Amino acid sequence: MDSAWECECGTVEYGSIPPAECEKCFKIDSFTQLPTELIEERIKDVDTDFSISKVKVRALKSSKSKTRRKK
Repeated sequence: MDSAWECECGTVEYGSIPPAECEKCFKIDSFTQLPTELIEERIKDVDTDFSISKVKVRALKSSKSKTRRKK
């Protein structure tokens, strides 16, 4: 896995070397390497959020199919 680098503004970039400039705030040399534990924790959070979103979409689809239009 590549390293993760976080800018002072909160932007996260992935790669083996830190970016020279932030694309969001345009600061130079403002990235610090994130610890591996923090990267793994963020990946788990994203996976959990994605799973919850899929469940919500399924619930919406099933509730729409059960409703009928009145004529």
